[in-house]
Order: sequence, then structure tokens, then C-alpha cells
Amino acid sequence: MTMRLDEEQCRSRLGTAGHGVFGTVHAARGVDVVPVVWVFAGDRITIPVDAIKAKSGARLQRLANLDADDRGVLLVDHYDDDWSRLWWVRVHGRAVEAVPSGEELDALAAAFPAYRSRGAVTKTIVMAVDTITGWAAGG
Repeated sequence: MTMRLDEEQCRSRLGTAGHGVFGTVHAARGVDVVPVVWVFAGDRITIPVDAIKAKSGARLQRLANLDADDRGVLLVDHYDDDWSRLWWVRVHGRAVEAVPSGEELDALAAAFPAYRSRGAVTKTIVMAVDTITGWAAGG
């Protein structure tokens, strides 16, 4: 049995997932995706831009992409060799680069121990949720 997930089920699964992929639109290549973590509150997803992991350049391509086209998508999925346990949730919205608020920093630090150090998160991507859809292989 397969089923579409309603918004409440999607939000619940987003709250328990540890990571996903965030997609933006690159003018020449089309879709760019990158693995991310996030915190989810209300109708906002906050994705950290940190100073912990090595970066490939001075400015992340996903931020440049958002400057040109603010559409973003977060895809979260669960894989299991038992295919009756497969599911995914997809969130579409408009995203912008932002200076993290104290509340966002606290939420990120609570969710991810690596972000407890002062200065670990330098910026955020804040996505205003437009639509949430999902699917599960089983009930």
C-alpha cells in the first residue's frame, strides 16, 4: 500500500529527519543540490551556513543561486532495504540569505552539537514554506 502524506505527517517526518538535500537553481547548469541540516519552526526552515566545514570558495554557490532566483526545495527521504518503509517529504519555498537570529542560533545549537560553539554559524538560509508534499510506501 502506498500513500500520499498529509501536511501534518510531512511536518512530523521533517521533525525527525536528521538531514536532507537542498536544491537551488543555477543559471547555466539548472538544479544544484547539496546535503544540509536544518531546523523547522512554523512555516520557516532555517539552514545554517557554518564556519566549521571547509568551503570551496569565498561565497557558496547556493547563496549566489538564491540571489538570482529565490526558489528552493528541501528533499528529505528515508531509505530501508524493506521497501515498505520508504518515504520522502519535499518542501518548496522562497529562500533568502540572512543573518541568524539568537533564536535560530539556539535552535541550531540544540539540534546539532557542532553548532554550540560561538561563531560556528555565520549565516543562514531561511526558506518560507510554500508547499509540503510527501509519500510513503506503507501506512
